[in-house]
Amino acid sequence: MNLISPLLMALALALHPAHAAAPPAPKALIEQVERLTQLLKDSHAVGYPPATMVQNVKFTRYREGAIVVFNIEGFGGGNNHSQYLALFEVDSDDKTNPYYTLLDFVHIGGKGWRGVEELNARTTQASKGRDMVIEIDALEVGPEDAPNFPSKKIVIRLAVHGGRLNELSTSAHK
Repeated sequence: MNLISPLLMALALALHPAHAAAPPAPKALIEQVERLTQLLKDSHAVGYPPATMVQNVKFTRYREGAIVVFNIEGFGGGNNHSQYLALFEVDSDDKTNPYYTLLDFVHIGGKGWRGVEELNARTTQASKGRDMVIEIDALEVGPEDAPNFPSKKIVIRLAVHGGRLNELSTSAHK
C-alpha cells in the first residue's frame, strides 16, 4: 500500500496539465527563431532553446500566427539574459508545409526586470479590423527580489497594429 500511493502521486503529477510536456514546435518555426537569435545576439551571447515557448493564435478568421517567447543569454560575456517575444504569420504553400513570416519582435524581459515563465497569451480583436491586443501574464522584479527571481505578478499588454508590436501598458495582475 505504501508503494502504490507514491506511484499514484507521481502519475497524477505527470499527467497534470502544468507538468505535461507541450507539443514540440514546428521545425520551420524553430529555424526562424534561431535566425532571429543570430541577428540579436552579440559575439558572446547564445540562444537558450529549452526556454522557448510557442502559442498558436488566430489573427482573423483566415489568418493564423504564432507567438514565440525566447531567451538569449550571456550578452557581453556576462551572467545575464534577455527575453523576447516574436510574432509570426503562418502560411503554407500546399497545406502541409507551413512557413513562418516574422512580423515583429519586442524585448519583453530580462535579468533584473521581468520575465514570462509560462506563455498563456490571451488575444482580443481590436476595434480596427486586423489589429489585435495580446495580454501575457509575467513576473516583475519587486523591491525585495533578487535580480533573477521576480515575484510581482503583472500583465503585459501589447498591441498589434499594422503588423507591428507596441507595448500598451503593464498592470498588476488581479
